[in-house]
Amino acid sequence: MAFMVPPLMVFLAKHPIVDKYDLSSLMVLLCGAAPLSRETEDQIKERIGVPFIRQGYGLSESTLSVLVQNDEFCKPGSVGVLKVGIYAKVIDPDTGKLLGANERGELCFKGDGIMKGYIGDTKSTQTAIKDGWLHTGDIGYYDDDFEFFIVDRIKELIKYKGFQVPPAEIEALLLTNEKIKDAAVIGKPDEEAGELPLAFVVKQANVQLTENEVIQFVNDNASPAKRLRGGVIFVDEIPKNPSGKILRRILREMLKKQKSKL
Repeated sequence: MAFMVPPLMVFLAKHPIVDKYDLSSLMVLLCGAAPLSRETEDQIKERIGVPFIRQGYGLSESTLSVLVQNDEFCKPGSVGVLKVGIYAKVIDPDTGKLLGANERGELCFKGDGIMKGYIGDTKSTQTAIKDGWLHTGDIGYYDDDFEFFIVDRIKELIKYKGFQVPPAEIEALLLTNEKIKDAAVIGKPDEEAGELPLAFVVKQANVQLTENEVIQFVNDNASPAKRLRGGVIFVDEIPKNPSGKILRRILREMLKKQKSKL
């Protein structure tokens, strides 16, 4: 068993050095801190033969995990089912309307382990907890089997012509391209559309890859709203925090600096 964060999982899925080692004794990988896509899970299982990849979901505000995967039954990309003593609901982040199975919205939790509030910060407490429910700021959904899936952070969604585009879904698609080592997507401001999806891409070593090839790859495999109309910027690495979460603030600053040079 090994505990991992998404950047290390991507490393297992993509880096050539992994082929030099025998990892057949590895039975379970546990991943947390950020969403792991179904595509990356499948790549790892096919490459190194690990039988089980487990995810969970929790926040500092929930003390520990509120969603966990069962040992025998879990779908690829799922973060599991509710722990005993925890309740959940999914709501429309704009209207507060209660949503049903397979409808994407903000995940909210209450029950054992959920914090009472932030010490000395009444305003933040009132924003985070409403009628006893902790509002996570994460977009997700549950399926007909009550397994939960994380889509993205509300504040990270790209607003393109009325569509809410999760960058994590475009990133997961890009990582299925064997020429791409890593990728991150942000919204590029646009007067007409609101925001345009733009990708920062790290190429695999010693490969040729053009902006048009990346754009066409997404065009061929994604819905129109997810197309990289904002373009592609090649970089040496994607900025991330120690737990593997993409630092999109830094990417936005990089985009501003590039635009100022034009």
